[in-house]
Amino acid sequence: MTTGQKLLKPLQSLKKCLKGSTSQAVDSQKNIGVIAEQAALNYLLDQGLKAVQSNYFSRFGEIDLIMTDAQAVVFIEVRYRKYSSFGSAAMTVTKSKQQKLINTAKHYLQEHQADVECRFDVIEMSPARLTSKQQQPSPFEIHWIKNAFM
Repeated sequence: MTTGQKLLKPLQSLKKCLKGSTSQAVDSQKNIGVIAEQAALNYLLDQGLKAVQSNYFSRFGEIDLIMTDAQAVVFIEVRYRKYSSFGSAAMTVTKSKQQKLINTAKHYLQEHQADVECRFDVIEMSPARLTSKQQQPSPFEIHWIKNAFM
């Protein structure tokens, strides 16, 4: 299955999320977040990373995706932003959020008794701008920031 095919289903789900009344806005935002995380996972799998866990929770916070890249464990924060008027999606990963991610990652590593190299990546997503060259429209533009912080 190609990336375009993997993303076609989320695109259909995204269209369903965007339909409906304003009372469904909060649910739509959650659905868009879930769809964005799945699209990010598919993208990273296509880039050669291996999935370990999604939505890891601890008392410190949540990590969207945990994957491996060669020998390293990669903790990934997925950020979607519909409009970039107030800055990029990656800019929303504040120092406070970074600290929560670091503490949650430490918890994960301790819980799994892992003494491995790790890094923190950010997947920045926004709605796709369709071009005439695209054969299969993707619902998102994806920008992968490796070693985003630490």
